[in-house]
Amino acid sequence: MDHTNKYLYLKHEGKNAYKIVLEATGNGKMPLQGVKKIREIFPFLYLAEAKEIVVIATSEYKSLYDYPGSLFKELEELNDSTNESSI
Repeated sequence: MDHTNKYLYLKHEGKNAYKIVLEATGNGKMPLQGVKKIREIFPFLYLAEAKEIVVIATSEYKSLYDYPGSLFKELEELNDSTNESSI
């Protein structure tokens, strides 16, 4: 199921939602930053919709339904690997 076009109408300061997510998650920032930014700019979106925008923008998946993992599981793994490298 391809939901890519579903969010293209969302624009802020000339940028679509996917561009906003890519900027918010750039330079090694976590996907959760993208979810937070989308919810700040578009407060009418549900959390699931914000997560779906992040999934579409940052992966090869075209909907949250198709995404096999959990953003939070990935965040935990990233946090664990960051903590191990700082030891």
